[in-house]
Amino acid sequence: MWRERLGKNTQGRAETRPACGQAPGLIVRPFVVIDSETDPFLAGRIPEPFVWGIYDGTVFRHYTHDTIHSLITELSEKKIIVYAHNGGKFDYHFLLPYMEPFDNVKIISGRLAQFYIGKAEFRDSFNILPVALKKIEVRDDTGQTVKKQEFDYALMEKAERYKPENWESIIDYLRDDCVTLYEAIKSFQDKYGRHLTQAGAAMAQWKTIGKTQIPKSTGEYFEKFKSYYFGGRVQCFQRGIIEKDFSVFDINSAYPFAMLSAHPYGTDFIESKTELDTYPRGPAFFKIRARSCGAYPYREKTGLFFPDDGEIREFHVTGWELISAEETQTAGEPEIINVTYFPILQSFSEYIEHFYQQRLTAKATGDKAGDLFAKLLMNSLYGKFGANPENYSEFVILPLEEMDSLLDPENDFTLSGELGPWLLAEKDLDDEDMRYYNVATAASITGFVRAYLWRNIVATGRDNILYCDTDSIATLSAGNELETGAELGKWKHEGEFDKAGIAGKKMYIFRGKKNRSGVREYKTASKGVKLTNAQLWKVAGGTPVVYMPENPTFSVHHAPRFTARKITLTK
Repeated sequence: MWRERLGKNTQGRAETRPACGQAPGLIVRPFVVIDSETDPFLAGRIPEPFVWGIYDGTVFRHYTHDTIHSLITELSEKKIIVYAHNGGKFDYHFLLPYMEPFDNVKIISGRLAQFYIGKAEFRDSFNILPVALKKIEVRDDTGQTVKKQEFDYALMEKAERYKPENWESIIDYLRDDCVTLYEAIKSFQDKYGRHLTQAGAAMAQWKTIGKTQIPKSTGEYFEKFKSYYFGGRVQCFQRGIIEKDFSVFDINSAYPFAMLSAHPYGTDFIESKTELDTYPRGPAFFKIRARSCGAYPYREKTGLFFPDDGEIREFHVTGWELISAEETQTAGEPEIINVTYFPILQSFSEYIEHFYQQRLTAKATGDKAGDLFAKLLMNSLYGKFGANPENYSEFVILPLEEMDSLLDPENDFTLSGELGPWLLAEKDLDDEDMRYYNVATAASITGFVRAYLWRNIVATGRDNILYCDTDSIATLSAGNELETGAELGKWKHEGEFDKAGIAGKKMYIFRGKKNRSGVREYKTASKGVKLTNAQLWKVAGGTPVVYMPENPTFSVHHAPRFTARKITLTK
């Protein structure tokens, strides 16, 4: 049975595998970064790399794709970590033939997050710095600013790339990308240690700053309280083309602001059929029957929505939302089915204020990387509490000839797809590998933000709202009812606009008013696709658009492919 061979490839790597995170000063393994340059993206063409770059903090080297074997062979013999930014959804897919069968791989959100080739460990740096490389600006040891440069990708076409002046420009661009990524990773690790993910780094920081044990719950606990855990409020109050003056306002750090309040932390809870005065209402959970006029979240097969039809439904809400509904008079008198109180509550104010001060200092000194790192850590902690390990799997790569074994009903591994030249096998995590934190913590924090957003939506006038998304509103109101300022939780005026095209959730275009130079700026969203402004106006106006991406989707489950999508105005 091939399962007997699992793990054999890892012999000699044990000392290279760190714990979940390493504190600053304890990092002993060196790391390098690699990057590839490929054919420019073009609809229908699968890009191929033609040159690779590697940087170790001192020396940059490049390899043409026909000599990449030399680089991989060299790396495979070293106990080293190799990073590529977004490598798990792009660059690493070109290295799949070098991977070894019967080896485990870690996949996070469809991304090749961690794997090995020989002794070398490969990681996707996007998991610790989840922003585009062009948004990262860092200072090296000499104080010089390092950032991604602009480039004309047309020079990378095969007919152009090998012209001497173009080739030199391409190598310089590749070098800049590698150096920028290396300095960003080094800066982050120097401050916060080495971690596989941003959420893992945040949890390690919370343990240190909060001086508390990380909560541990069970699958049963998660099942009991997951019905109270919802995402942010994203809602189209109006759709289509709206030619009216309106404003956009954002909450400053909505989730960090919520974390300044106390939320469930321990796994002890008390259930009651009636409200108790002994415990605060906000972080309590209420199972109720009520009429809602937009105040409460409700989950259907099509997703999360906020009923405003007067129909009596059974809701699972946090006390924060119950309070805001009462204050705004946007729900009927609730019939309480059950109330859950948590005797142990925890404020994350010390954690949030620590990184908030880091952000202020970074802004004052022009340290853009420090500002970004602190912002990421402020916003990535709460979600870790709500993580469901049942959504994670153990993955292993197998030779194609092992297909029959995966069809055996007695095999706990099943076929997940084809990963390049390999089969990708998948099975549920073993019970001892599942780590539940506290879903009640995450549920209370997200409920706080929804309640805060709703209270302000009602204050500005519900009929004035065009659109909202988690921590922002587009409103016909001047926003005089909003408390604006630079502090956490205050509202920030993002701009004035005179035309909106709203096609659906996270699918819109807002046209800014002309500035003194007669120039307009646009605020757009088109989640999952990259629509032009003209296409967004078209869809918002009711005309469907067929979107064909220029870049293919690289998946761990199938070969790269282009997927056309029909984008329409949603109801």
